[in-house]
Amino acid sequence: MKKPENLNDTSLEALSRIYRLYDDYINSFSLACTKYCADCCTTALTLTSLEGMMIYKSLDPATRKAVFEKLLACSDMNRFRPAMTTNQYARLCSEHREPPEENYPEKPDKCPFLENEACSIYPVRPFGCRCMISEQPCRRTGSASMDDFALTVNTMFLQVIEHLDQEGFSGNLIDVMLRIGAEQDKTSADCPTVANHPITVLMIPPEHQRKVSPLLSTLNHIIKQAGR
Repeated sequence: MKKPENLNDTSLEALSRIYRLYDDYINSFSLACTKYCADCCTTALTLTSLEGMMIYKSLDPATRKAVFEKLLACSDMNRFRPAMTTNQYARLCSEHREPPEENYPEKPDKCPFLENEACSIYPVRPFGCRCMISEQPCRRTGSASMDDFALTVNTMFLQVIEHLDQEGFSGNLIDVMLRIGAEQDKTSADCPTVANHPITVLMIPPEHQRKVSPLLSTLNHIIKQAGR
């Protein structure tokens, strides 16, 4: 498995381009999401090791130690730890195999990067944060409101980001960041993660294939330029 420190600048630049593509795309949506609306900023968040490395590189070296001390103090937090990745799930579904049951916490804790109800790493926040969009205020309705096409687009981006980091790993935000920190500092850490997988099948329903085609074409171009 590729170590996070070996991830090259090409992959990180490709990830940045994917983020920008998605952010530009959702700007056309009428969303209720605003700054300080942090109900979805919880320890249920997952990300890839490539996304974790982008966060790691963005941290000020002078305060990085304090950030990881805080993450370590959060290691007992109630959080979601995925049993599989998005691409693994897609492959199992295409093979008509039953995926393992996931254990979602009923009341996940607040994200450790949340400060005064605002994201302290907003420019490099992972895709799992970016795609948590809602047409109605979650605080008022109790859950996010997202149409089926937006869900298809989100899943497609998740699959492509994992494919870009196919030799890396995914997991809960706390686990991924602690593992990256340990590997960068050449220490050990018990952080459960799951291996990433390349795309074998895209979960795009027939009714969305034509509409999603321009986005998919751009994503394919980014991935090919990154050597994937």
